[in-house]
Amino acid sequence: MNRKFFYAQSDADALKDYEYACSTRLAGTWDWIVLTAANERQASAYRLQLEKRSREHRLPLGTQFEVVADFEDKRVGSGGATLNILRVLSNKLPTERLLNQKILVIHSGGDSKRIPQYSACGKLFGPVPRQLPGGYVSTLFDELLICAQGIPTRTGNGMMIFPSDTKLLFNALQLDLLSCQAAGLSMKAPVHVGQDHGVFVQAEDSEDHRNHNVSRFLHKRSEAFLRDNGAVDNANQVNVDTGCIWLGKAIIRELFNLISTDGKLDDSMFRAFVNPHVCLNFYADFVYPLAQNSTLDEFLHEAPENGFSPELESCRRMIWTALHPYRLSLVKLIPAQYIHFGMTHEMYDFFVREMDSYDYLGWKKCLNTNALTGCVLNSLAIETVVPESAYVEDCRLERCHLGEGVMLSNIDVHDTAIPPEVVMHGLELKTGEFVCRIYGREDNPKGSKDAPFLGSTISKLARLTGISNEAIWGNTPASIWNARIYPICKTMQQAVESAIHLLAILQGKSTPEQIDSWLNAEKTSLAESFLQANVEAILERQETIRNEVQMTRFIDDIYAGASQNDCLEALIRTCHNHAWCLEKMTAHADNAEFPYNMRLYLAASEFCRRLPGLGACEQLEDAAYGCIKSSITRETFARFGIRSFRDVHIVEDKVDVELPVRVNFCGSPSDAAPYCLEHGGTMIDGTLLLKGKRPIRVTVRRIPDHVIAFGSLDQGQTHRFDDIEFIRDCGNPMDSYALHKACLVATGLISIHPDGHSLEDVCQAIGGGLEIVTSVDVPKGSGLGTSSILAAAVLKGINVILGIVPDEEMIYAQVFLVEQLMNTGGGWQDQVGGFTPGIKYFTADPGTYQKIKIERLDLRQQTIDELNQRFALIFSGQRRLARNVLRQEMNQCIRNDKEALKTVLTIQDYCALMRFCLLRGDVTAFAGYITKQFELVKKLDKGASNTYIEYIFNTCADLLDGWSICGAGGGGFLQVILKKGIDKSLLVKRVEETFGDCGVEVWDCEFI
Repeated sequence: MNRKFFYAQSDADALKDYEYACSTRLAGTWDWIVLTAANERQASAYRLQLEKRSREHRLPLGTQFEVVADFEDKRVGSGGATLNILRVLSNKLPTERLLNQKILVIHSGGDSKRIPQYSACGKLFGPVPRQLPGGYVSTLFDELLICAQGIPTRTGNGMMIFPSDTKLLFNALQLDLLSCQAAGLSMKAPVHVGQDHGVFVQAEDSEDHRNHNVSRFLHKRSEAFLRDNGAVDNANQVNVDTGCIWLGKAIIRELFNLISTDGKLDDSMFRAFVNPHVCLNFYADFVYPLAQNSTLDEFLHEAPENGFSPELESCRRMIWTALHPYRLSLVKLIPAQYIHFGMTHEMYDFFVREMDSYDYLGWKKCLNTNALTGCVLNSLAIETVVPESAYVEDCRLERCHLGEGVMLSNIDVHDTAIPPEVVMHGLELKTGEFVCRIYGREDNPKGSKDAPFLGSTISKLARLTGISNEAIWGNTPASIWNARIYPICKTMQQAVESAIHLLAILQGKSTPEQIDSWLNAEKTSLAESFLQANVEAILERQETIRNEVQMTRFIDDIYAGASQNDCLEALIRTCHNHAWCLEKMTAHADNAEFPYNMRLYLAASEFCRRLPGLGACEQLEDAAYGCIKSSITRETFARFGIRSFRDVHIVEDKVDVELPVRVNFCGSPSDAAPYCLEHGGTMIDGTLLLKGKRPIRVTVRRIPDHVIAFGSLDQGQTHRFDDIEFIRDCGNPMDSYALHKACLVATGLISIHPDGHSLEDVCQAIGGGLEIVTSVDVPKGSGLGTSSILAAAVLKGINVILGIVPDEEMIYAQVFLVEQLMNTGGGWQDQVGGFTPGIKYFTADPGTYQKIKIERLDLRQQTIDELNQRFALIFSGQRRLARNVLRQEMNQCIRNDKEALKTVLTIQDYCALMRFCLLRGDVTAFAGYITKQFELVKKLDKGASNTYIEYIFNTCADLLDGWSICGAGGGGFLQVILKKGIDKSLLVKRVEETFGDCGVEVWDCEFI
């Protein structure tokens, strides 16, 4: 196993353990995790981020979190911060309980001066470019907690100190700290690396062969010094301090005793150790005395955090007495590695230049972004190309040109050219104003006024502009950090432009107006701006961008034809403001063109179904089909609609229309919208007489009264309408006259939208009222296409009585529209099947207008005779409404369900094969494909068949070569093809013997 694989697997194991700890209190974890902060302002920022993670269930449930600011907001050093932790926890826990806790401490109280883009929220919460479960971009904080998750089960009670600017790569299984009084975790590094770090020197007389004692602790010493003091091994490597120090219970007791009396916190003793004059350093003042061969004299002369003082010496003597009797074990982590996020240029190197070196850790250049190039985290790049050499985080960039090597953080900007090789970081201030801090990637903000700054110096800036030192620095030290050079602006856009103008001034390329504007602006410094930052607004903004990116990617994926289910799962997992998501999704749908509006409305509907309480999923689904209706309506009226009722006149007193039914052999649901609109459709069907008759009859006649009269002979109903709005109201498929109304609207005789005209106006213009009487001698919900064929008959009657001679194409299109107006969502194969006689193979290409190409199969008479002999219809005795079935099937198509689309395409292929079989006269092979397509239809819609239908088929199976449902399924007629030589009378007998007179029966039928 190579090292990279070891690190990757260890990291994955730790993440898995951490996820478990976030889901249950049963996991072994830290009792406390404590973050230190420089002051209460920074502590508040940390608490906000912990609270956010808690809401998102991203913190171990068995752990309590505490943020401890430096005492009285004064810099007291990392050692003073450690004692302050004991003070805070002692106020929450009795002393003995405090000493029996497992505590992880992350010292994170710095100003982040060398990486100022993280000063406001803390370098600890700076990003690490890998995605955590839930779609979150990781941070150093997350990485440290994941790394530390496995440690508590391998320690006793005590305190583990972690650095806040380092990602550690090791495996907790390498640790055994149960018997250690204290331990320093080390890793091997070349001696030249050790010169810049703390180095442990191993004691030679250790009794423990696993955990050697530390004889010396050397901090940032020369190579010669390291060699002279036995720190370098035969491979020229040293044991580098990782910054991770374990202090056992006994040492924690000693530290607490320094600030307490009789087990109670003593305020005067605490203040003696924790103050800016003493400013204890954890490593120099607490770790150094634990080294076996260290001496008091050396300890007293160890470089302090904030200068030597009598108070420091006094404290060190007491610390020496308390800690030196204990031993620091040297724990060698092999293999191990750490990644130090110390300065801006280091971060740039990791994330841009060296990213590929860390791909084994799951690091990726683009996370939570729509950008495809550069290193971009949690950002939107709209009409903006990010160079490969750029690093961008928490930004919205619209129509921008980015220079090479830029680092952008927390800015919103549009239509702007960003200069190359600069760092730009935006902040919203507590006043609601904005500042954009610009500096060079290699600049050190700790530097003086003459230190390099954006290719120049601040001293030169003062000379170029004539501004005084007092105006820039006031009473603060004259450093880059304290220089008041950044204009405070009303908007982020203005702040970015002002930062670019500042760069132009430094480069001697500015205009006099830009210099005057800069001089007259209220300005702030790196130091002041981070202290005045509105951290809550910054965090809220980051989350908003996160959600915007996820929504943008969701929309883009929908437009690209991705599976809606996959897209929704990703959105729900990664975007947690679900109400906001729904609002944005429907807003996009409102403004999108067909078919994207349809897809987005259906996605919103499904979103609500998965997250109950968000909205009305049924209305949103209806809106999706409303988009289909609008598209078909527009196309049909453009070609075949009556422009105005004044353009037509009743030319006959009465028109009668009779039509047969159809049986669909194969092809459904490829004829239904929206599938056919996007992919085209293919069908094969035949026209049937039932019991020797054409069972669908329509009479349209002129009546003298200026009304519209509807009648349904088979239902024994009649009604007269004198209000045009009742005619327009044709969208309820349960309405007995929905079809009659929709046919009048589909012709254009009755305007689909209110136009100020009454029904009296219409009837007077066309020369009378109209009566439409229908009769259907077929059970409702038969599956034989009766609804669409009836619409075809009504439409033919209306057109003819108004003097319009409709061709087949016109009738097909108008019926297709009627189905949409009624909200039944039918396709075009029913009307083709019933209106045009014969056995037909017909297709339509993709398009919002479906132009149907029909081939009437020229079959041999022998084949037709055989079909009539072997084909039979069995009525199941059940009813079904096609709308419900079709929606289930079409929803899969709208969702771009790949399996469903593949299934429909296979059904279309079967149509072509069945055509081939019939032309060859092979009815048996044709029958086999009928059964095959039935099995595919059942995959698309579980309700296409049911237990009773399957029982009917099974009862007759030995007589059959093929079987299927008619129509959309779920009831109505069943079609079967008998085995060759089987007489229909045998089927009739079998059905009668099995089902008696319960309604299941074989109907006489004949192809015409």
